[in-house]
Formats: sequence, structure tokens, C-alpha cells
Amino acid sequence: MDFATLLKFAHVFAAILWVGGGFTVIIAGIILAGRSTADTQLAVVRATVLLAPRLFIPASVFTLASGVTLLFAAGWGWQPFTVLGLAGVIFTAGFGATVLGPSCEKAVKTADAWGAVSALPILRRTQRLAMIDYAVQFAIVFLMVVKPGWSDLAVFGGIGSVIALAVLAALRPVPHATA
Repeated sequence: MDFATLLKFAHVFAAILWVGGGFTVIIAGIILAGRSTADTQLAVVRATVLLAPRLFIPASVFTLASGVTLLFAAGWGWQPFTVLGLAGVIFTAGFGATVLGPSCEKAVKTADAWGAVSALPILRRTQRLAMIDYAVQFAIVFLMVVKPGWSDLAVFGGIGSVIALAVLAALRPVPHATA
């Protein structure tokens, strides 16, 4: 097994941990939103706050670093899937670190100060914003598998539509939460 193949495996494994872990958190939040108490819903956020520096951030950094290394080690160069994938990873890592992470921390602090029910509006907004993040992550995974060329405009239009729908869904007004 050559270095590029081993690195590609490590890259995909890190991406699975990052994307799959976050997707699991999102699904748990959606399922619990209508079926559990505010305290139970906040438990998912508390777990996310604990997992972020231990799993999500290291996995995203390794995914980015190994992907950039693969550009050269595998000889892929600056093809559309690598350029757009890199842009997507930079966006989602930055969005997670500057928007989603702080929003989760704010929900936890609000719950600690005022009770779990008071943190639900923050939690709902964060869940909606996570739709944008995961639409971009879906696009990245799709790009890495399909590897479209610059002339594949329908592919890029489809990816752009998925992301645009996620943005529109995330920007809808947040309904008032109930315990």
C-alpha cells in the first residue's frame, strides 16, 4: 500500500467521524425536539459542547490537512472537486467554530443560568443553522465521490440548490419552543 492510499483512507475515516458524528447529533436533536423535555434536549447540546474539541475539531482539521496533502501526494492537483471541496471544508470548519460552537455554548450557559426551557430558542436556531453546515458537508462528500469537471454545470447547480434550500430553511422564523 502506498502513502497516498493510506492517507486517503485516513482522510475518509476522519471525514466519517466529523460528518457522521455531527449528523448523529443533528438527528438526535430533531428526534428529541418534539418528544422530550427541555433538559433532555439540552443534554444533546452539552454532549456536543464536550465532543467539539475532542472529536469534531480534530477530525475537521485532520480532514482538511490530509485533503490538502492528497492534492499533491495523489496527484489530483487543483481540480474542481478539490477546489470546491477545500472551500467547503474551510467554510464548515469556520462556521462550526464561529457560529455553531458558540451558539451551543450560549445555550448551555443560558440553561445553567435560567433553566433549560429558556435555552430552547437558542437551541432551535442552532439546529436550523446546522442545516446550512450539513448541506455544505453533503456537497463536499458528493463532490469527492462524483469528482465533476468545471463543465458539469448541472452538478454544480444541483449542489447550489441544496445549499440554497438549506439556507432558506435555516432563515425561517423560529417558532416558540415548549418544554
